[in-house]
Amino acid sequence: MPNDPRILTHPGLQPLWDSMERDRRQQQFAAVGLMMLALFLIVIGVTSRYFVWALAGGAGATAALWWLFKLLTEQPLAFWRKHLREEPESIVWVYGLITERMPFGFKTTASATLHLVEDDGEIHAFGLQPDELRLVTKTLNRVLPHAEFGYSPEREMKYRGEVTNFKGRDRFNRIK
Repeated sequence: MPNDPRILTHPGLQPLWDSMERDRRQQQFAAVGLMMLALFLIVIGVTSRYFVWALAGGAGATAALWWLFKLLTEQPLAFWRKHLREEPESIVWVYGLITERMPFGFKTTASATLHLVEDDGEIHAFGLQPDELRLVTKTLNRVLPHAEFGYSPEREMKYRGEVTNFKGRDRFNRIK
């Protein structure tokens, strides 16, 4: 348990909470879009007497409704706040990865992913802005003082049992 439970309301973790809500909202929009497409297929299938389209639309609408129900009943933000408050020792490794897209040598976009690895090997990834990654990682360092921070091939071998072959890793290791 963290020394101060108020650390979970620290502004340094707000980008992480916003990321979780943004991801959940995007999934809800996708489920509603799938539902609309499925209902459109049902209407097209019934009016043109292609009942296979109507059947496919019915199956799609059922799947979209189940997905939307699942999204509305799960609360990832509350789950993660409770998890970090009650079981912080289950997170054993935290690292971030920044991806830059540079077509023709011009940096166009950059995105960051925060990875939280649990002691059972489960990996959770959260999309952040690159400038927010350091702030969230520093704040998580106070929430999870027992966890290891930062990426290394040795840690990946220790926690995942395999090493991901990131392009440019050899160049990165020579710079260190």
